[in-house]
Amino acid sequence: MITREQADRVAAVWLDDHEIAAIDFESPLPRHDERRVQKLVVVRVDEHDFGWVYFYDGSIHVETGNVSDAVAGNAPLIVDRTDGKLYITGTAHPIEHYLQEFRLGKRTNA
Repeated sequence: MITREQADRVAAVWLDDHEIAAIDFESPLPRHDERRVQKLVVVRVDEHDFGWVYFYDGSIHVETGNVSDAVAGNAPLIVDRTDGKLYITGTAHPIEHYLQEFRLGKRTNA
């Protein structure tokens, strides 16, 4: 079993490792020539019987609230409390769908 603090560290490491994905899309559009680095930051954590679900967004979007600064495809993360492993959910369905899948043993390593 791991603690919430340990789970927070697991999620933080993954977010730090993946922050480049928020800006590395090489758009040919002029607006993206001045793109800024967005750190990925946790905006909400829900506790469940199996562990914790981390919802995250880009730091600029959190700061400005502008939809043009939003990060797309930021599927919530799950840290399992028994083994400390990190799993990714999805964005095609409501989060409840992915939580049910997780409970049924259908898991996608992050």
